[in-house]
Parts: sequence; structure tokens; C-alpha cells
Amino acid sequence: MPVIFANPLGFLTLLGIPAILLIHFLQRESRRLPISTLFLLEHIDRQSIKGRKFDRLRSSFPLWLQLLSVLILTWLLVEPRWTSERSVQRVVIIIDSSASMVAFQNQLADELTQTIPPLTSAVATTEYRLVESQLRGDNLYSGTEFPVLLTALENWNPSDSAHSPETALRVGRSLAGSEGTLIFVTDHPRETLPFGTVQLSIGNAIENVGFAGHRIDSDGAETSWQVTVRNYSANPQSREWLLAAGEQRTAFRTIDLGAGETRTLKGKFPAGATQIQLLIKPDDFPLDDQRFLLIPEAKELTISRTGDANIEASVAGIIDSLPNTPQSKTGETPDLVFATYNPLAPAPLPPRSITFLNQQQVPQAYFSGPIVKANHQLMKDLDWQGLIAKKTASLPATEGQTVLLWQGERPLIIMKRSEGIRQLIFNFDVLNSNAARLPSFIVLIHRFVNQLRTEKVGSESDNVELRQRLKIAVDTGEEAAPLGIKTGSNAAEIPPTQAGIIKAPNTPGYFEIRQGNDLRFRGAGNFADTREADFSEAAPYSELKALPAKITENRTVNDPRWQLWLLAILAAILTAWALINRGDQRKEPELNAPG
Repeated sequence: MPVIFANPLGFLTLLGIPAILLIHFLQRESRRLPISTLFLLEHIDRQSIKGRKFDRLRSSFPLWLQLLSVLILTWLLVEPRWTSERSVQRVVIIIDSSASMVAFQNQLADELTQTIPPLTSAVATTEYRLVESQLRGDNLYSGTEFPVLLTALENWNPSDSAHSPETALRVGRSLAGSEGTLIFVTDHPRETLPFGTVQLSIGNAIENVGFAGHRIDSDGAETSWQVTVRNYSANPQSREWLLAAGEQRTAFRTIDLGAGETRTLKGKFPAGATQIQLLIKPDDFPLDDQRFLLIPEAKELTISRTGDANIEASVAGIIDSLPNTPQSKTGETPDLVFATYNPLAPAPLPPRSITFLNQQQVPQAYFSGPIVKANHQLMKDLDWQGLIAKKTASLPATEGQTVLLWQGERPLIIMKRSEGIRQLIFNFDVLNSNAARLPSFIVLIHRFVNQLRTEKVGSESDNVELRQRLKIAVDTGEEAAPLGIKTGSNAAEIPPTQAGIIKAPNTPGYFEIRQGNDLRFRGAGNFADTREADFSEAAPYSELKALPAKITENRTVNDPRWQLWLLAILAAILTAWALINRGDQRKEPELNAPG
């Protein structure tokens, strides 16, 4: 079994060997004293007046006992421990996948190279697991080769927003077991971590300046852009920036920011340009040093109006507030119909419609009773308590309808959703109510229209965040073409059935998603989590220093005969002491009487 020494400083005890030999080199020299009588012996000074001097080393049993004692003491002090050839140590490394780790990605491998191998010197085999703090269902690395683990980090690209690592740490502890080592690598140290996790922080405070947000406005004739630039550091900063549109670039301009200051840059899209790029000269955190912008274009939703003349003005105002909703052409099936119905003359409603009750007779009484809204995503955060509506006949209840709003026993807003059916029905006289003055009324209509727009297969463009989940409607028939995703020079294909799991890229830039030759989505991905751009609390910190000794203690066994070695030292010391005293008692002065 391999042996390791838990306390290498114990080898300093071997310095006792030359000390003992030096003592034995120094011998007393006897002196001849001629005397005539013996009564003068009591006045003789037995000490040598010449003192000690180097002489030849004389082998003796006490000498060897003393040297043996030093060797045994050294053996005990170096604390020898034995490892088993079958001993296995599990090391699970949870690595923070937050975007801020990009700033320290280059030094990550060096830091792990210095801190991880000392943890494994006491065991024969080490099983490594490298897992991101934002679980994605697979490991970055799993195996026993530490150099291969470092290679896996070369292609790792952290870009997640700020998140809690607790779920990943719980999974990491289950992988490591009760006796394994669980390490969390981050750049912002935390006070405490659960599940017996030890922390390694490789961060430090850096002075970062970057884009913190944007806004795009269009009045039909021209489109303007507006971006914010923020200084996250505690010191004034100066940065150069430029704007690029296609092959054209402006000259670098300088922006000066005070400590923690946020400034706004404004401009217009060049004529004919649908996308621009804003660049700041890069610093240690490159994700927020560029902003890719394109003019958003909502998916086209064709509209048809079949409402009565008295309600047409109100419907026209609603349609004008909806983006990219042209009037459907003659003979074309519209995506959405704004319809009316008269409960006194019922007729079938269009399958995809927003319908208003229009009795064309002004009722006199008002609905009474409490107004209660359903727990539905369309009604989230909408306040209907100020609604005042007059009593009318009701739409007959049908199977599959969902009531979104009640007043007393009367369903006021109804939604129907089934195969081919998407209907939002206002089951009260909208014209003779105050609904048009309630923000909840127009917000509800916009939410419903956005649902229809999301479900429609078509083309759209938008600015999105990195890793944002995209809702893209695609053809899913048996003969449907696969989806092609192009990001810069990289391209990939996925089947249409996986359209629901598509996310924006994890690096800033433009990208496209096509199905066959048809464009489904054109996007510009940008970093948006300003919490990850603030490095004021980043700092180096390590709790790994005490781990090697702990692992050595848990994974090795000490010398089971240490009590015998201790008794051997005592026996050797006592024996040497007894032999030396016995020799001193037998020693007599060397005298010569005169002849």
C-alpha cells in the first residue's frame, strides 16, 4: 500500500542524528599526575584542565540506542498513513454559470490546477464531476482525468442571469455522497452554503462600463434608438464608442462617466438600415460592451371588421393601437375578426374573433353584485372593480367556455378555446358602459391578440436577451421542413417538434431561424442582466486549505503500531541512560606512583 506522510516537518527530527554524533566525537582526555604519597589524592581536581577535544568516534551500545531513538521519534512525528489501492475519492465541482464569470474565465483553469490536485494526493483514484450551477440535464465532465476536466472548460461559456445555486448544490451532494467533496466555484463569495459545500471564489473588483438597456421608437417615417451606458465602478471612467450600420462606421467618440453614473445615448437608424450595432472599446467584461439592435417587426395578423355601424368607431380605435394588423383582402381568411352579436337575434360567431354584445337598444338597469375575476393569465394584474355596465340579455352558455369576469351571477367576459376556436366575448353592452375608459379593457384585448399572433406561423423580428426562451410557431406536419438556426458563422438544424425549447444564443449578436426557405424569426441577442455587470462585491476567497488534511484523515489509516514504537523509544532511552551511568561509576582516575 502507498504511504504518505501527514506531517513532513517531522523529518526535521533527523537533525538529532548529527547532534548525537557530535557529542560522541567530544571525549574527555585523562592526565598523568606523578605523586609520592597517596594522602594527597583527595586534593586532586579530577576535571581535565584541557577541556574537551575532537577524537575518533567510538562505537558503543548507548550511541546506537540513541540513534535508534531519533529514527523512531522521526517516524512517529511524520505521521505515516497508508492508502488503499482501491480507495476512491469523489470530487464534485459546481461551477457558477452566471455571466459575470466571463471576466475570470481565463484564470479559472489555473486556479483549479493549483487547488484541486492537492485534494487527491491521499487516494488512489479520484472521480470528478463538473456541473454548471444552472442545471441543464448534463455534466460538463465526468471521469477520472483531471487534465480532461480542464479541457472541458475551454468550451464553457457562462451567460446565465443571477440565480441561486442551491438546487445544483443539492444535486452535487447526492453525486458526491456523504463522504465526497463538494466545491462551489464562483466570483462573488457567499456567507454560507448548504449541504457541506466548500467555496472557492476567484473574483476581484474590476472597473466595468457597459450598455445597460435600450429602447426603439418608430413613427412610421423614421426609427430612433436610445441606449443607456452605466459606470459600475466607484471611480470616474472614460470610454470610447462608435455606431456601425452594415459596412459603415462612425468615428470613435468619448463618453465620460462619474462614479456609478448612468448616461443616455440617442440617435436614428440610418436611412434604409434595419439593424445597427453600438460598440464600446472592450474591457475585462465584454458581454455588455456591444449592443446589437434591429427594428422590431411583429408577426402580421390580418383583421376583418364585421361590426355594426354604431360600434365601428370604437373598433377602429382598438385596431389602430395594435401593431402590424392590416385589413384582410377580399377572399382571404382573416386571422382575427372584430364581431358583434345581438342576443335577441343569435347567430354563429367567427371561430377566431373578439366579439362585443350590441343589442342596439339602450338598457336602463345596471348590473349589481361583486365583480370577481378568474385566476387566468389573461386577467393577471388587471383591475375591473370600476366597471359599470347595464343589464342586457346574455349569450347562451356553451360547452368549453371559460368565464374570465363575473358580476354577481352574470358572466361579463368569456373566452372559448378549442380546436380551431379562439374567441374573446364581452358579454355586456360595451358602448353603454365605461369599459373603454378602463386600462384593463384595452390590455386584455392586446393580450388576446398577442396570443393569436404567437400561435400564427409567420415571420417576425425582435430584440431579445441572451438565452431567452423563444416562442416560435412552425409547421409541424409530417412533411414539415426542419428548423435551421444560424448564429454568425455557426449553423444547426433541429426537428420542428423541438421548436418549443429554442433559446436565444448565449453570446451577443444577430441570428436567424428558418424553416426551409421561410424565415420564422430574426433576432438580436444582447446581455441584459445588469446585476452580473456589477463587480463591486467580487473578491477572492477559498475554504479549500483545510481539505487536504481532512481528506487524508478520512481516506487513509495511521500506523497501528505507534504505541509499540513509543515504548521502544522509552526502552532505548532508559537503556542508554543506564549504560552511561554504569560506565561513569566504574571509571577511576589514572595515577602513576614515582618509581
